[in-house]
Amino acid sequence: MFKYFFAALFIAVLPAWASPVTTSLPDVLKQARENNPEILAARQTWEVARNQVTSVQSWPDPTFTYVDEEFPSGMPGIANQPVKHYRLEQPIPFPGKLYNEGKMKYHEAMLAREAYRMKVLDVVRETRMRYYQLYLTDQKIALAGEGVEMMKVLLVNAQSRLASGQGSASDVFMTQTELRRMENNLYEQQQQRLLIQTELNTLLNQPTDISWGILSAPELKDLPLTQAQAIQTARQNAPDYMSALHERDHASAMLARNKLHFAPDFGVMYEHETSGSRDPGHQVGISVTFPLWLQRPWADVRAAQAHVLEAQASGLAMQNEVLKKVQTEYIETRTSITLARNFTAGILPASQSSLAVARQEYASGQGDIIRLLSAYRSWLDAHNDYQDHLYRMAEHWSLLEAWIGIAMDEAVTTSPIDHGPMEASHDH
Repeated sequence: MFKYFFAALFIAVLPAWASPVTTSLPDVLKQARENNPEILAARQTWEVARNQVTSVQSWPDPTFTYVDEEFPSGMPGIANQPVKHYRLEQPIPFPGKLYNEGKMKYHEAMLAREAYRMKVLDVVRETRMRYYQLYLTDQKIALAGEGVEMMKVLLVNAQSRLASGQGSASDVFMTQTELRRMENNLYEQQQQRLLIQTELNTLLNQPTDISWGILSAPELKDLPLTQAQAIQTARQNAPDYMSALHERDHASAMLARNKLHFAPDFGVMYEHETSGSRDPGHQVGISVTFPLWLQRPWADVRAAQAHVLEAQASGLAMQNEVLKKVQTEYIETRTSITLARNFTAGILPASQSSLAVARQEYASGQGDIIRLLSAYRSWLDAHNDYQDHLYRMAEHWSLLEAWIGIAMDEAVTTSPIDHGPMEASHDH
């Protein structure tokens, strides 16, 4: 009976022109990954950085020079002497400079990749929560709607008792007050649903006025990972954790590159010259560019050394933050699961039984309206609290997955690799 009432009430709150969209959570998350503009922008940022890795490892472009000139003879009646120069020059950086420049760009590309992964996780988490929030609001709409119908029936009953001298005006006024409260709550939840729909449609990059149908409830199940496994998985997959590692390696590559600023660069040159009827000539030469003003490379090295220490410290701070968040969200998720199961096992059945007894006593004339309203409020609060715990379980579950960097069901099938503390060596 309740599910038919809920379906009718839910359809009634949709706009007349709207066709409700009913879809599964995996389909919604897939649509978010494919269509969300923030994800697309982060992906292209990563693509730009990745394509720059090869370019910085290439030698500088060679220079080709062509000169066509005439030397004046300086004597009347004698033609000017035509001279043509062909010159080719190729700068050659000191060995190791371009390699370390490439390593820096590689880690910059990896940082862009982790930023992209972080954006995907954030959008997926936000989409999942708006999906479940919409489900939670639908449940509260149904509960409020059932409360309105119950209060209407109870108000008619109270008015009949007052007319027959078996009830009091106070019972009528109390029922009317409760009815208005239920109607306000129903209206508030209906408007809240419209706001959530707008946010969810925006995340999916679709028109904000698209309406949604009945959605699936969060699955109440045990965590598939132990706390130790979750921490180990975070060390392998968490974008923040991996970003700290790449930032540290980027700083090391910068230091190695800046140390080579003391080394000279080279160049080779070939020049060919023709001049009228004379035999052509040519030149071959090499060049060396060395740092004359040593304060510049010395300052670069000191700056890079400071950056290495900064990256190590910030990496340790991020590592501690990730591990703290994983442990916190794991405990929060497990707590919400336990509380929700306690509601289904004892609190909800007890509140239902209490409401049924109060109804029977009131119908038989043995109970009063105050006791019935109190039992109804307890029943309503119990169901709302249960839905809130179910939502919090889904919320903390999503946050935990965001911090470990992978869906926990997927993490079960992988073999996490512990990268260890930030001080340890980490090569790519």
